[in-house]
Amino acid sequence: MKCRGMLLALAVAVLSAAGGVHAREGRTITPFTPRVKDSTGRKVYVQPQKVLRSKIAVTFGYGYSPVTSYDSYANKRFPFRYNNAAHDIPTEPGHVEHCFGTVSFGINYEITPWLELNIPFVYSRNTGRQPFRDHRSDQNDDWFTLLPNLRINWVRNNWLSVYTRAGIGFGFGTRWVSADQDQSGKAIFGYQISPAGVEMGKGNFCFFVEGGYGFTGAVTAGIKLKVGKVLENGRVSTGRKVNWYDKYF
Repeated sequence: MKCRGMLLALAVAVLSAAGGVHAREGRTITPFTPRVKDSTGRKVYVQPQKVLRSKIAVTFGYGYSPVTSYDSYANKRFPFRYNNAAHDIPTEPGHVEHCFGTVSFGINYEITPWLELNIPFVYSRNTGRQPFRDHRSDQNDDWFTLLPNLRINWVRNNWLSVYTRAGIGFGFGTRWVSADQDQSGKAIFGYQISPAGVEMGKGNFCFFVEGGYGFTGAVTAGIKLKVGKVLENGRVSTGRKVNWYDKYF
């Protein structure tokens, strides 16, 4: 409850700040912002700027306390049986003592100014113990997940965005136990929902932090780097022709 209260307070504070920026600059975008015609007759959210940006970016993130680090989740995927023999009675469940956290690398695509698609690869590692026959057995968990997600920018201007993110994906988890020198593997269903997130930055570099639940973590922070500039002639450095929705902020 305390964590939810902190996230709510953060969201309210950022929304208030965003409102102030809207009053000064008049370039705030929400999912409900109507498009208007520019000087050429094309429909746009805001007038094109001289310094235009690509809608493609790469993201790097680190997450704290993913769901894969919880005993209640991990042990259900990997119940321990000595030598994996079906007739053996399961021993006491293992215990995750340390989680490296999650690291992620993704490709981000801005569908519109208020809707983005991110496709990250997420990796996490746990270490812990597995009680067995009156002595401790070490256990190591590794989790690999591809986790496509959509992000809604509730309030966005040229330096700040308040958003919600949610996604589902798939992956593979492994557990190694020293008691029998055995490694088990299992396909997994991945997910992440982050009700409150904030992104700050101008130009090609942004920093973000968000709170949620799932495979990337309870708290995730990282950077987003836009790839390529949109030139004033309507093309990017790769020669790709862009449309009206590329030309904002």
